[in-house]
Amino acid sequence: MLSKSARFEMKGPPTTSEDFDRAYRKPVTFWGDIRTPPEIKAMARGQGSALELGCGVGRFSRYLARQGLRVTAVDFSPVAIGKARASAIQEGLQVHFLVGNVTQLDALDGPFNMSFDVGCFHCLDASAQRGYVSEVFRLLEPGGIHLIWVLDEPPSGIALSPRVLETTFGSGFALQDARPSRRRLVRSHWYWLQRRA
Repeated sequence: MLSKSARFEMKGPPTTSEDFDRAYRKPVTFWGDIRTPPEIKAMARGQGSALELGCGVGRFSRYLARQGLRVTAVDFSPVAIGKARASAIQEGLQVHFLVGNVTQLDALDGPFNMSFDVGCFHCLDASAQRGYVSEVFRLLEPGGIHLIWVLDEPPSGIALSPRVLETTFGSGFALQDARPSRRRLVRSHWYWLQRRA
């Protein structure tokens, strides 16, 4: 007999804020991370401010805050943000966690020195991806790096590759690096995109 979490996984990934709220009410999510990826750790060598898009329970934002960065993190699940805030308070960390839609972040002003996303962008449809790119461009300082991890064949159904990412992020960003990954044992990539002036 399948476990509850396996049955949930078989129904497909959550897509709405309410779906994610239900998932984050569980003790563990099937996409949750225990370790901070080395790509995120490398960001901690920088200084200043960082923006995380689709932060979930905020593990990576809290890691960067512990390294001395000023961090703002956004997720559209109030349950996830509630857990993220509680964990930050428990650790004595100053992280600005915000319930919001990554395609429309009117409540935020930049510029941020860097930004990152581990698994949010690939859940968006084409229209939402355009809104996301516009907001990252608005909020990231010229020359700033946006680090993004995406599945090659994501839940959105839009296959992602270096060429697709270059096209989607358009003239506002230069693709600095693309590295294949087997994170979560699936074909995926890390991308480093630099915001143009």
